Amino acid sequence: MTTILGMNSITGCSSSNPVDSGINKSDNQEQSNSQDQLDITVSIIPQKYFVKKIGGDLVRVNVMVEQGVLPHTYEPKPQQLQALSEAEAYIGIGIPFETAWMDRIKEANPKMLMVDSTQGIDRLTMIAHDHHEEEDHGHHEEETTLDPHVWLSPRLVKIQAQKIYETLVKLDPKHQETYQTNLNSFLQEIEELDHQVRNNLANLKQRKFIVFHPAWGYFAEEYNLTQVPIEVGGQEPSASELGDLIKEAKKENIKVIFAQPELSSQAAKTIAKEINGEVLLISPTAADWSNNLLEVSQTFAKVLKEENNQ
Repeated sequence: MTTILGMNSITGCSSSNPVDSGINKSDNQEQSNSQDQLDITVSIIPQKYFVKKIGGDLVRVNVMVEQGVLPHTYEPKPQQLQALSEAEAYIGIGIPFETAWMDRIKEANPKMLMVDSTQGIDRLTMIAHDHHEEEDHGHHEEETTLDPHVWLSPRLVKIQAQKIYETLVKLDPKHQETYQTNLNSFLQEIEELDHQVRNNLANLKQRKFIVFHPAWGYFAEEYNLTQVPIEVGGQEPSASELGDLIKEAKKENIKVIFAQPELSSQAAKTIAKEINGEVLLISPTAADWSNNLLEVSQTFAKVLKEENNQ
C-alpha cells in the first residue's frame, strides 16, 4: 500500500500555495511592478525559497525545474532558455541537468552572472549497486557520482544562503542593508529549524530507514540517521539485492519504505509487500523548504519509534 502523507509541505503539491516554477512572465501589471526587481533564475524550487527569504520583494525568482519533474533528467524548454536573456544571475546547485545544459544556459545570456551556491561544500558520494554480471561501461561512473541533494541539510543551506546574499549585494549594492537583515533572519530560522529537528529525532533507538531514491543522505548524516537506498544513480537493485534489502528490513523490523511523488517505484512496493508494510511519499523538492524538513523529521520520528516498539 502506498500512502501519500497528508501534509502539503511534504508532498509539495499544495494548490493553496502555488509555486512560480516557470520562466515565462505573467501579465502586464506584474511586469510593471517588477521593473525594479532583480531577475534571478535558479535550478530547483527549494532555491526559490532561499532567494526570496533573502531578497524579499527586491527579487523575482524563476525556477527551471518545475514541480513534479525530476531534476536529474530535466531538459529546459526552449522558451525557458530564451527567457534567460532577461536574467541577471543564474544560481546553480550542482544537479546533473546543470552540467549537461550549462553551456546552453551561458549562451542564452553571456552577461548573466553565473553562481555556484554549493562552493565550499564537501559533497557526499553516492555508491552505486554492485551488479557484477550486469555491470556495464557506465557503472564505474555511477560509483563516483556526487550527491547533489545539499539543500536537505540545514547546515549546508547556511552556506548557500551566504552565497545568495553575496550575489544579491553584488548585483544591487544599494540594498545591502536589507539583504543583510533578511539573511540574519533566515539564518535564525534555520537555527530554530535545526533545533526542532534534533529534538524530534533525539532518543530514537532505531535510526535506520529504507528509501527508494537516496535523496536524504545529507539529512541523515546531519542527524545521525542511516539511509538505506533501493535505487542509486538511476539503477534499481538486482533480484539478489532486492532480496537482501527485504532481509535487512525484516531484521531491523522496518515497516515503512520511503519514496517520493516524482518517482514511480515498483521495487519499493515489492519490499513493502514482502515485509507487510507500506510506502510513504516524501518530497525533497517541496516549495516550503523549512516546514517540509520539519514535517519529514516528525514523520521519521513517528515511523522509527513505532518500528522500534514492534
